Amino acid sequence: MISGIGKISDVGFMKRFIKCKEWIIWLTQHILPNPVIQYQKPGWLEPFQVLAIDASDIVEKGAVKRLWHLHYAVGLFSLTCSQFKITGQSTGESLKNFTLAKGCLVIADRAYGTIKSMEHCLAAGGDFIIRIKNKAFNIYDADGGKLVFTDWLRTVSETAEELNVYIRNSEKKLVPLRICACKKTKAEIAAEKVRIKKMESKKQKKLSDETVFTHNYMFVITSLPAEISAVEILSCYRLRWQVELVFKRLKSLLQLGSIPTKTEEAGEAWINGKILLSLLTEKYLGDVDFSPSWNIRSQSERMEGDEAGILYNFYDDTAKYPDGNL
Repeated sequence: MISGIGKISDVGFMKRFIKCKEWIIWLTQHILPNPVIQYQKPGWLEPFQVLAIDASDIVEKGAVKRLWHLHYAVGLFSLTCSQFKITGQSTGESLKNFTLAKGCLVIADRAYGTIKSMEHCLAAGGDFIIRIKNKAFNIYDADGGKLVFTDWLRTVSETAEELNVYIRNSEKKLVPLRICACKKTKAEIAAEKVRIKKMESKKQKKLSDETVFTHNYMFVITSLPAEISAVEILSCYRLRWQVELVFKRLKSLLQLGSIPTKTEEAGEAWINGKILLSLLTEKYLGDVDFSPSWNIRSQSERMEGDEAGILYNFYDDTAKYPDGNL
């Protein structure tokens, strides 16, 4: 052992480590990290606990290459883990993997744009801003008549606009929501065309003209009330990128994607151990004086009074992805 206390083989260590699995899981569930830093929220977001939610694949080493899914929710204005869940590859991305509550605002990508996910969030008293796919589900007007989404999308310019729609929940009742959209810039559309060609070449499958057309726009569905503008909602969605950066840090700094185990039980224990290390780091950072604190305060003061600017420049990394095509 590195400490010099004793000697133990890799196999011996792993056997003992597996026996600690339940204890490690208990620790991860009971650690409450202090916020690393409390960024100032725009005024309209004050009532909400804003969560960016996503999932990432983790692959074991070796011939088996067992696949795991890490479902993760990060608090956007504290930069700490709100909750996580580790599942096998059979469990897909859904908001049903998370415990939501009244006052939370979930920001998630296309994978979560399903009726079941939205229904789960609304049933818990939460709200959402979710990017959606074309024809992911039917949308209706107030009378229950079907709407053709692309017909409305053709009227949308680079200025953010919105459409009041309804979806049918599991009880076949109409639920009022809003779709917010804006057309991408010429440069963004050109870049999107290149990305689509690469994707079609890789998958050997050509997208329909209608689907290609929808890629010229940025659009999300939300349960937020009408007093929150389409500009604010689309700007807020861009903050979702922070959860992607969390996965990048976990995999690069903590080597989360590297699991040197051969059994399912050992793999689960190893992943939870890495998450525990991440949460302990968050707690340590929250307990110390985050340096330089004077710069943080001055930054907050500079941010006051310009909510649109806050949303687009809140995190430096967000500005690198202006099209919101995450």
